[in-house]
Amino acid sequence: MNEVAQEIGRRIRLWRTATPPPKTRRKNQGETGWRPHMTIEELAKATGLTVTTVNKLELGYKAPRIESLLLLASAFGCDPTELLPRAKQKGGAKAELLDELNAVATQLSPKQIRELVKSARSMEPG
Repeated sequence: MNEVAQEIGRRIRLWRTATPPPKTRRKNQGETGWRPHMTIEELAKATGLTVTTVNKLELGYKAPRIESLLLLASAFGCDPTELLPRAKQKGGAKAELLDELNAVATQLSPKQIRELVKSARSMEPG
């Protein structure tokens, strides 16, 4: 597998799991309550891609075509470049962690974000 495709797949998965599902009525009796993320099926429907294609993209088995990248970015409400890997540079691990933190923060309420910032500041040295 290609490293670039794997990184794009990781970013797609981060965005999908940080994106709330579309507001739909649950049809099956077993489907109750709210899920904090979009399913692969919902993402496929939102983009017009097949479930198989979305799954292969997330797993990094294939790199997305430009058209697919644009459809995915539109479904997430993000810029297409946010799905692309960043150039490796000094401090790259920190940038990657900040990207992951940003994706998780989209799921939090403003109050929870303020609490997280307060906790982070309490960990600052000196």
